Amino acid sequence: MSFYRIADLTVQMDVSGRTYQQAQAYRVDGSEKADIVLQYDMQRLARLNPDIKDPDIMQYLATGALFAKELLAFDGSFLHSSAVVLDGKAYLFSAPSGTGKSTHTEKWCRLFGARYLNDDKPALRCVDGVWMAYGTPWSGKYDLSSNEGVPIGGVAVLRRGEENTIKPLQPAEALPWVMSQSSYQLDREDMEKQLALLDRFLRQVPIWQLSCRNEDAAAVVSRNAMTAASAD
Repeated sequence: MSFYRIADLTVQMDVSGRTYQQAQAYRVDGSEKADIVLQYDMQRLARLNPDIKDPDIMQYLATGALFAKELLAFDGSFLHSSAVVLDGKAYLFSAPSGTGKSTHTEKWCRLFGARYLNDDKPALRCVDGVWMAYGTPWSGKYDLSSNEGVPIGGVAVLRRGEENTIKPLQPAEALPWVMSQSSYQLDREDMEKQLALLDRFLRQVPIWQLSCRNEDAAAVVSRNAMTAASAD
């Protein structure tokens, strides 16, 4: 097994193909004791997931799910989102696949000089009282990711709309949505841990609902609101 430094944790795992390639930016020499060891049985996974025919995709999904489960022990969770960094803060845009979150963050990069932190599954962790977003190897088909941790400036729940509008969400409003975009292959005990963790996250980090069109003006609307709030 090789060693990787992901979300400021030492992770030991044996991977190949796509997962191996996307994990190379996170690889370390293995001189430290592993915080997390990812172990899985590909034959068993194939039996449990007969619709997934490609073993490369199977491994990518399985290692991501296992890492998310283990991350709970370190005040952490995944959030299905596209995350960018601007002026030292991470801004995350969460939505179901195909809604346009990556299209929106591309505008932040092109218009404002932001850069990608992770385009699919950034890790969230509370470290010394500060909520951080981290790049991970589970970074989507284009592998847009950076191996670093950045304080979170805000999260926007994105949906398509006829106008470009953004409004703050209360924790109770945002919790069902954020839970739906977090890890779901969990047993009851771990799901309760995740629920408590995300409830705390939503009470400490600005959360927004962004309705937008596919146009540059939408990025201006989200940037203005989210960066102003994170500067307070």
